Amino acid sequence: MPYASVYLENSSYGAATNQKGVFQIHLEEGTHRLVFSFIGFEKQMKVVKVSSEKTEVNVKLRATSNDLLAAEVVANTKDRAKVIMSKARKARKIFKDNLASYECKEYLKMSIEREFPDTSLNPLENPDREIKLSKQNLILSERFGTLYYKKQSRYKELISGQRDNDSKKVPHLGKSISVNVEFERENIAPLPSQASNPYLIYTGIQDGDFDFYDNLINFKGQVSKPLLSPIASQSALSYRYDYVGSFFEEGIQIFEIAISPLFVSESLFKGVIFIENETYALRGVDLEIDPVSMHFCERFRIIQNYEDQGSGVYVPVRRDITYTIKDGKEKVLGKVEMLQFDFEINKDYALGFFNSEVRIYDVLALERDSNFWAEKRPIQLNEKELEFIQNADSIENYLGSDAYFEQLDSAFNALDWWTPLSGLGHRNRVRGNEWYIEGIPAQINPLGIGGYRHKLPGYFNKTFDNNYLLETEGFIDYGFRNKDVKGQIGAGLTYRPEKSVRTFIRVGDFYEMINTFASFEQVFSRSNYVRTKNISVAQRMEILNGLYGELTLDYADQIPLKDVSFSVWSNELFGDLNTASDFERYRKSEIKLDLVYRVRQKYVMKRGKKEILDSNNPILGLTYRKGLKNVFGSEVDFDFLELSADHKWDLARWGQSSWRIAAGSFFNRANLRLLEHKYFRGSDRFFFSDPTISFQLLGPTLSTADGYFRANYHHHFNGTILGKIPLLNRTKIQLTAGGGTLLLSGENFTHAEFYAGIERIVRIKTELLRFSIVGVTSDNNFGKAVYSIKFGINFFNTFTNKWDY
Repeated sequence: MPYASVYLENSSYGAATNQKGVFQIHLEEGTHRLVFSFIGFEKQMKVVKVSSEKTEVNVKLRATSNDLLAAEVVANTKDRAKVIMSKARKARKIFKDNLASYECKEYLKMSIEREFPDTSLNPLENPDREIKLSKQNLILSERFGTLYYKKQSRYKELISGQRDNDSKKVPHLGKSISVNVEFERENIAPLPSQASNPYLIYTGIQDGDFDFYDNLINFKGQVSKPLLSPIASQSALSYRYDYVGSFFEEGIQIFEIAISPLFVSESLFKGVIFIENETYALRGVDLEIDPVSMHFCERFRIIQNYEDQGSGVYVPVRRDITYTIKDGKEKVLGKVEMLQFDFEINKDYALGFFNSEVRIYDVLALERDSNFWAEKRPIQLNEKELEFIQNADSIENYLGSDAYFEQLDSAFNALDWWTPLSGLGHRNRVRGNEWYIEGIPAQINPLGIGGYRHKLPGYFNKTFDNNYLLETEGFIDYGFRNKDVKGQIGAGLTYRPEKSVRTFIRVGDFYEMINTFASFEQVFSRSNYVRTKNISVAQRMEILNGLYGELTLDYADQIPLKDVSFSVWSNELFGDLNTASDFERYRKSEIKLDLVYRVRQKYVMKRGKKEILDSNNPILGLTYRKGLKNVFGSEVDFDFLELSADHKWDLARWGQSSWRIAAGSFFNRANLRLLEHKYFRGSDRFFFSDPTISFQLLGPTLSTADGYFRANYHHHFNGTILGKIPLLNRTKIQLTAGGGTLLLSGENFTHAEFYAGIERIVRIKTELLRFSIVGVTSDNNFGKAVYSIKFGINFFNTFTNKWDY
């Protein structure tokens, strides 16, 4: 029986069964009375004697037509519940204010199993058609350390030990087909990342602080907007309450209140909560997130207990999470157990203790042996879990062996029938060498300059004993119509990886895009290309925490495509856009400084590597370009400065917003050429592109040699409006809206646009996609107001834990 309840009699301490009805509850030695219950079945009490050995209990429940839940008879259960919850809401703020800080020991265990139909079962031998399921352990991870908390939800963790046991088998690794994508500007700062296993949805506080004394609980990636606590200040507008009964736990009367959401598909809970009489403190919860509101999980249940630490301070001491994810015919069963103990309440911490480094690993944290875990682990593991750890450890030892690395190299170096598609390469991990030539899909370029061009891209990398990394990349391509050979090569050395310090040099003679962020129609047209002979040197590093910089010196010989023969079909395909840019050949030397600052960037240092964590703070940018006259024969002379800022943040339960503003100007235009202008992406006919960095009805690509200002805003309502409309809320359709403006001072051009539409999130295997249909209208001083319908696809990035926009 999935998601049945198992509780100590007259207690808020319990557990839930998983998809197969299996439960595990940790009790002290002695005799206990356990109560088993499930909606529509009679409750059953069973006396259990617990010893140092594992005690196995099997229970069968009997169906009943009467649902006798109340332990106390009252005149009106709903009115009684409203009175209790009203007092609990008033007490919530008092208890929240009483807790300024704390420090405690924390143990976390995470496990994932995959359940799938047993195809070996003969239907003829199974007349009752009982579904037989096989189960496979995937992950069992443990973490032990010290957790520090300060008001305003500031956390810091000191990890003493961590082990990640994975059932992964030795993979047959080869090569993968790669796709190159152009962006408006290169990202010089490393992206935030998180656990890559999409089924491991809860790995600790950073994924979701389920403190129900907070009004809102963030659980990103699983629900569209923050969850509303049942005792939040405005919870009476979203929940219905019913009084179940009461019991005495250690001499204190505990009320049991059933809650359910008023609105289907809203980010709300359902289940029961336990409220202490007289103080009206929260003692425990047994709640599920409304399945209709979830994107990834089929079921998600959390049982959590609070304890009084004295002076009116209640803290969560136990968190038991059970969830199910449907993956085709299979099911993934997740289980999380978190225990917090040995509390020190309202301690004073030195100024700067809660800094940007939110997690610190002990030097031996990832190398702890079984003796450490036997001493520190506050709960017992069952035989299957211990056997799984032993098997996973043996696999892990093999994955770190020379024999395994030789097998990896052999797999990468092997020649197979698909090698022409995936590419050809050779790797020697002992020497740290690796080279690779991409496969046929990356070599074919039917839309090249002059028609078909064949391209050979590849790289050579070498890792040195001191962890320095040499990276080389390049390509060579040949155009059959013009019989011309073009190419570029680059080499870089990373010599301080913890500070992202890298020097990179590029040299080439190739056809270069004028605007790397052009619309789909123009990106391959001849008007967007010039011939460039260049050499550049770039120095990149993290200057301060969150502040990244790159300084580039670029020399280029810019040559128009006057003597290049174009194919006839390209004129028919691109029309007027196929006319090459007309200008006199010139040389330029330019320095470019890019600065990016992530405000209050949080990070974790793990094995000498800095891992960036996601935050809701703005990102600031500065770009400065200067044309150097007479340096290496340069003819250009200009100065350009751009300032930008962007931000993605949650507006409580009103949805998620993102905005980006940028302003820039050429304050020196003594000798400014067309190719050095500031370009803006043209609009696509039917495709709704990222509205935070592009416009939907701007028309063709625009550029300016003067000043400009742009602002873009986008909002996802996440069911705030449609989620409250009956029937419509079951479709999971949501509203979206936004707009943007562009001002070009030199051209006296003003453009403004607004859009609104509907969108729906769809899960395909382990990927989340957001499909949208949007109506857009715009107006500018160069033309009449226009209107269009566009279609968009937005992707959820499981590494950054955010949508693309």
